Amino acid sequence: MLKKIRKRNILKGIFVISLTTNLLMPVLINSVLAQNWQGAAKDLAQGSPIKKPSDIFRILAKVVQYTYTIFFIVAVIFIIVAAFNFLTSQGNPEKINSAKSQITWAIVAIAIALISVGAAQIIKAFITP
Repeated sequence: MLKKIRKRNILKGIFVISLTTNLLMPVLINSVLAQNWQGAAKDLAQGSPIKKPSDIFRILAKVVQYTYTIFFIVAVIFIIVAAFNFLTSQGNPEKINSAKSQITWAIVAIAIALISVGAAQIIKAFITP
């Protein structure tokens, strides 16, 4: 019970930090852009990373690659934590079920990572002539 309360408090803390960051980010970005607002629009238009349609695929490939890497890292961490929980469960069925659930979600993360790579290839195959 105490473990669930700790997890809930940690999740609430992460949520509050991410919400605060997301709410403050536009204010901070606008204050930085306001310092040099005259040349900002011209620089943004000239510095666009998309010059031709094939650049979209390059950017999509990078996003998929980062997503793939992050999901695999998270999956490995989940598997290590689940293995630790399984080894320290001491036969407690509640902890064993929790470890099994964590392994299941790690497998889901790996599946999402693999699907993201496959989806990018499918989209590229449909769009390119």
